[in-house]
Amino acid sequence: MLANFFNPKSIAVIGASEKKNKLGYALLKNLIDFKYGGKIYPINPKRQKILKLKTFPSVLDVQGKIDLAIVIIPSKIIPLILEQCGRKKIKSVIIISAGFREIGNKGKELENKIIKIAKKHGIKILGPNCLGILDSTNNLNASFAGQMLQKGKIGFISQSGAICCAALDWAEKMNIGFSRFVSLGNAADLNEIDFLRFFKKDSKTKTIIAYLEQITNGKKFIKETSQITKTKPLIVIKSGETKEGRQAVSSHTGALAKSNEMTKFAFQQSGIIQANSLLELFDLIKFYSAEILLNGPKIAILTNAGGPGAITADAVKKNNLKLANFQKKTVEFLEKKLPVSASVKNPVDLIGDAKADRYKIALDILIKDKKTDAIIIILTPQSVTEVKKTAEIIIKLSKKTKKPILTSFIGGKNIKQANEILSKANIPVYAYPEQAVKVLAKVWNYEKWKKENKKISPSFNFKISKNSFNKIKRIIQEAKRKKLKQLNAFDAEKILKIYQIPIVKSYLAKNSNEAMKISKRINQSVVLKISSPDVIHKTDAGGIKNNLKTPQEIKLAFKEIIKNVKKKFPKARIDGIIIQPMVQEQKEMILGIKQDELFGPFVMFGGGGIFAEVFKDISFRLSPLVKQEAREMIKETKAMKILKGTRGQKPADIGAIVKILLNLSILSQDFPEIKEVDINPLMAGEKKAVAVDVRMMI
Repeated sequence: MLANFFNPKSIAVIGASEKKNKLGYALLKNLIDFKYGGKIYPINPKRQKILKLKTFPSVLDVQGKIDLAIVIIPSKIIPLILEQCGRKKIKSVIIISAGFREIGNKGKELENKIIKIAKKHGIKILGPNCLGILDSTNNLNASFAGQMLQKGKIGFISQSGAICCAALDWAEKMNIGFSRFVSLGNAADLNEIDFLRFFKKDSKTKTIIAYLEQITNGKKFIKETSQITKTKPLIVIKSGETKEGRQAVSSHTGALAKSNEMTKFAFQQSGIIQANSLLELFDLIKFYSAEILLNGPKIAILTNAGGPGAITADAVKKNNLKLANFQKKTVEFLEKKLPVSASVKNPVDLIGDAKADRYKIALDILIKDKKTDAIIIILTPQSVTEVKKTAEIIIKLSKKTKKPILTSFIGGKNIKQANEILSKANIPVYAYPEQAVKVLAKVWNYEKWKKENKKISPSFNFKISKNSFNKIKRIIQEAKRKKLKQLNAFDAEKILKIYQIPIVKSYLAKNSNEAMKISKRINQSVVLKISSPDVIHKTDAGGIKNNLKTPQEIKLAFKEIIKNVKKKFPKARIDGIIIQPMVQEQKEMILGIKQDELFGPFVMFGGGGIFAEVFKDISFRLSPLVKQEAREMIKETKAMKILKGTRGQKPADIGAIVKILLNLSILSQDFPEIKEVDINPLMAGEKKAVAVDVRMMI
């Protein structure tokens, strides 16, 4: 579908100009200067020749076939031009021109109009309001960018033309090559998903980069990227996150589900390497441009200064990598060859008088060390340091190994030339060693994801019956008819039971006498909670009383709860008071569902109580879940230590929690109308886990 955008045999430049200050001139000149090999047809009704090429009044006057049209004319004329492209059977069009959705409603109407015309003729459009396409594999510069790509194996997609220009300029300086460069512009027709699919199959592209301001379709995006990342690294920098202010009244789960966090968890789950800044993006590009592979987390540090070495060692630990524990023969060799004052443990400190030969001795043996997966070389320019010569030695030795070698020559004027020759040799160069560590951490997380991710399709524990499905549908429809924001506690309880999620039995009392009678039947300490569709957070409203034993305590608590709620929410509808048996002291957890407007349903797990409220000790995963993912969710929270048992406490039944997470995942898929589920707390015991309170928002 996209072949003609990258490999056209003929191109029409609609709006070609002889004026050097016009984009139509820059576009045409780029095609000529960078030696595009196909036919070029300048389209301009007022000129006969431009840049020595014969010019045509319109595409309809061209005798030959046109594979690609590049349009750079005033936006209001474009509908007419597209109709002509349709009649000429041109199926691929790049619209460089601005003046569409980005300028407001009038531009949006025009954009809709051109898409309608394109669909009628089967035309695919890149843009409008874009920079164009560059392709180093066939010398195609179908853009108004002032330079051509160096040849490389990184594909780049961007929703910002300015980011494209900045990346191109930076890449030229750093000697970094790309396979193809795509500026999406408004992405009115073709979007990031279309080009990600292309790059997935593109043999010329080994790594994919994307700068995104918005994701067109979250579910499709995750589905596609989950497949891409199994074979190719995909690095994404995402800006323009949704504001939290869009959230209406939320459960704890909803309040904790911040849009940027949802993006982070979705990317993590699908194997995307997320860059959190342009600096991180460019740092990662340096690594992948070198076409090196990281096979493990064990990092060696080689330095001529103790301070930077120690800082780098700290960074390795903080980023969940490991300091390489060298082989015995490596240490013995270094002890023999280096000065007595040097440190032969990791970091290897060559000390300040180290010349290039000392770097060569140490680097050569570290390359051979089987317990080392990557090497970070630090150099500070001191009075005897041979900066350039050291760089040349690094380049020479790097050719003997497939291990990643990353450099950080710290300084300014004195290290500039060395960094330039390292970059030209495709050695990743970083201003500071912490940057190199962060890159290795992100790369290793991706490599681990590739090895560990065996997920093909989720295997559900069970499927609810048609009768149960219809029962829940009726509950939701009735709640919507009553214009409720949340289901009542008893309906929520019914739904959990259908999905085999244990929950403490609840009873409803309309008055204090009923409450005392119910409590007597329960025959143990009880909890009283307000039952109201208008009160979401019961504790904040003074709507809960715990550990009540005597009839007098129950009677008094009933009245206090009603009084508290009416004071806080004068217009709240009150159904009565919920009474539950008091659950024995166990480990409090929080579980939930959040239907994200972009990516779909997420399942949440975390520590309950203050762990959820204050420390936000939580983890999210996109639904549907598999068992391995549910276990990972639990492991990556601090709550895992509590569940395993501390200070003589018995461990909780983690398997029971995993089952509940999986069943919540099924619920989230079956009923997207349930926007949020909040089980808080879930009491995790030695042999079971049981929900004590549940909210379901619709």
